[in-house]
Amino acid sequence: MRSTIKIIIDIIMTVLYFILMAYHFTGRTIHEYLGYLIFIFFVLHHILNIHWYKNIFKGKYSFNRSLNTFINTMLFICMLGLIISGILFNRDLVEFLNLTNIKVFNKKMHIVCSYWGFILMSVHLGMHWGIFINMSKKIVNIKKQIYILIGLLIAVYGIVSFLKRGFYINMFVIAKVPNPKEAAIFLFMDHIAIMGLFIFITYYLHKLNNKLNKININDKKFIE
Repeated sequence: MRSTIKIIIDIIMTVLYFILMAYHFTGRTIHEYLGYLIFIFFVLHHILNIHWYKNIFKGKYSFNRSLNTFINTMLFICMLGLIISGILFNRDLVEFLNLTNIKVFNKKMHIVCSYWGFILMSVHLGMHWGIFINMSKKIVNIKKQIYILIGLLIAVYGIVSFLKRGFYINMFVIAKVPNPKEAAIFLFMDHIAIMGLFIFITYYLHKLNNKLNKININDKKFIE
């Protein structure tokens, strides 16, 4: 039951993040309310995963565990940056605290955290993607070769979308990327593909590392 709730919350947070990335479609008011909503689910997510924090200094750290800890930490920092910068967009608060001179920096921080957060969230999902694959197998029986091909096609489209959308520009605030006039469906398609790209890369690198670890263990046993 707990695992199901965690998965549902993760799905809701992912959907909300997608909508938050479409600021020029939702407008400021909806964007702010959705920001408050994702913050609530963000808190719930960490409460349900409190055991992870309790065990962070326990046990040995393999490559996968070290990478997972690094990704989780960076994602937490990005989300924290989004929350703080989001709060500082409040005009009344900024004027009250006399922080009008940080508006430009605050906007840049919000953009950087949102795009890095999107990539890190995708990588985070990729490290746990095996759970979703196993769940989907119970619902739809798809051959391994087919879902690999589908994943590869999405990843290729993701590369095109990553470059077309200027994700790398927003990640480092190199320049302002104009928002093209388009239907919302195309924006969501491109962002789903970009997420799919990083899920695909992370999931299969994760699998490859696990296989190499098994080979190393078998070789060590053989040598001994």
